[in-house]
Amino acid sequence: MSTIDEILWLLKDGNWHDLEEIAEKAEIPKVKAEMVLSFLNEYDFIQTKDLSKVKIKPSILEFFNEIQRIEKEDALRH
Repeated sequence: MSTIDEILWLLKDGNWHDLEEIAEKAEIPKVKAEMVLSFLNEYDFIQTKDLSKVKIKPSILEFFNEIQRIEKEDALRH
């Protein structure tokens, strides 16, 4: 799993998370977590409070949930 995927997976609960928690759970250096969060912020995937607290945007979360729902339906058909 890529670092971006891993961080998005961590944010999938829709709650606010701080930078240290994300770096720790993703098992990456804090500076790398900052870079990924900066990228996700630039492309409107997350909401931030000065990058010290972040959460996934509701529209992105809805999109991910819909993708998962479709994947589950597909798996049941096959």
